[in-house]
Amino acid sequence: MNRSFYSSALFLTALYIAVAALKSAIFFILGTRAGELSLLGRLLTFDLLVSLAVSLILLKYFVYKGYRFTSGALAASTMLSFIVLFLSKDVRSTGQFSDSYIVAVLVSLISGIVYAGGLILSRTGERPLLKLAGIVLLFQGLILLFCVVWALNSTTFMLGGTLTKVERWASLLTIPAHVLFALNFAHEKTTAKDPDKAGGESLATAMRVFTFAAVCFGLFFGLRLVTESIVIANGTKQNDNNLKEPDQPFEAHIFSNSRGEKLPYRLLKPLDYDSTQKYPLVVCLHGSSGCGNDNSKQVGSSLTAQLLSEHDNRVNYPAFVFVPQCPTEKSWGGVPNFPAVDALVFEAIDDLERKLSIDKDRRYVTGNSLGGYGVWHFITTRPDMFAAATPISGAGSPTLAKNSIHVPVWAFHGAKDRNVPVKGSRLMIEAMKSAGGTPLYTEYQDAAHDIGEKVKNTPSLLDWLFDQRAIN
Repeated sequence: MNRSFYSSALFLTALYIAVAALKSAIFFILGTRAGELSLLGRLLTFDLLVSLAVSLILLKYFVYKGYRFTSGALAASTMLSFIVLFLSKDVRSTGQFSDSYIVAVLVSLISGIVYAGGLILSRTGERPLLKLAGIVLLFQGLILLFCVVWALNSTTFMLGGTLTKVERWASLLTIPAHVLFALNFAHEKTTAKDPDKAGGESLATAMRVFTFAAVCFGLFFGLRLVTESIVIANGTKQNDNNLKEPDQPFEAHIFSNSRGEKLPYRLLKPLDYDSTQKYPLVVCLHGSSGCGNDNSKQVGSSLTAQLLSEHDNRVNYPAFVFVPQCPTEKSWGGVPNFPAVDALVFEAIDDLERKLSIDKDRRYVTGNSLGGYGVWHFITTRPDMFAAATPISGAGSPTLAKNSIHVPVWAFHGAKDRNVPVKGSRLMIEAMKSAGGTPLYTEYQDAAHDIGEKVKNTPSLLDWLFDQRAIN
């Protein structure tokens, strides 16, 4: 290879490091709110192109050096990474992990570990910088593989956000690994001789063109990306995309207690509200995608809130629909290592009952996914508070199930759920029955995590819910 090749390789590797650092910083600062970035798609596409370019550079280098095992392992790892990326489109659109996606992720991680092993143990390891890069990538791959396997066997590891956190921290290891690759290219440049063999100059020219285009593209939207991230981080940008309509009748409120704690929530009042009558209260606990402080997207993440806001259901089942919003990095309860906001929700309910005409014998709690955990937690820690509960795709503590045997429960879960394994609901139902309870349970054998439409179309679900009254 000639010096111009190594110069281009060095520059592109440095560009990859810069993009990786920018992407990591954005995800660390914004967390789940990174999805609100209008330029996120462009950033990820740019990152993908730079990553592909660096992989091709390394592949060309390994082939030139005669590192056959390492070059083959890198080619396989790169191909599998693109397969995972392709399959991830369905994950983003459906919100659930398919078997093919999980298999592809596991195989991709294993291939990455093999590639890292090649950098360490094959002839490539004779170059100290490449060997060190292999050690870093091996460490990263083992961490991710361990966490994915753990997540597949845990009811809370994935939903609670632990897997996402580990992925973010582990992704940082790609930066020192590519710094070592860059240092290796820099060392090679000092010993390279001109001219190059077998068309290396044409490849270097193509790389220079790509590098120039990449820098121009990066500068074009880089400042906009940073500016928008600052706006979102400061909370000055609101995301109302998950509200079905701009004028839908959910009122926005914020509850504050005596300790200064705040809970944003949306409230749907009964049609033709008459303060001389008593109405049921339906507490709707949203899934993890509704977490935040914008006080809007929790409605789109709450299955029951959307169902009860339909006009026919508002006519047939007049009720107050209370949709609190859980802060990011917290939970409704029942998720290990995540602080619960259950006490704040209960205080907000008490406040509503002081102000509104609510029937205390007809409080109902519903929730899906993260909200499903919350429902189980609420009725096992405050069973006296609720007349009925519908946990959807959730899990709870079987040791506490005996506390809720007098609460009518109708639980729902998909047998193929990978996000929240179905055993979470099965264990709770079995524990309630063993303690003398008579819960209802519907399990969809061919469904995964996204069972919203199936639940909404369940005959007599709302009739069952609104027929329940607290036992005094």
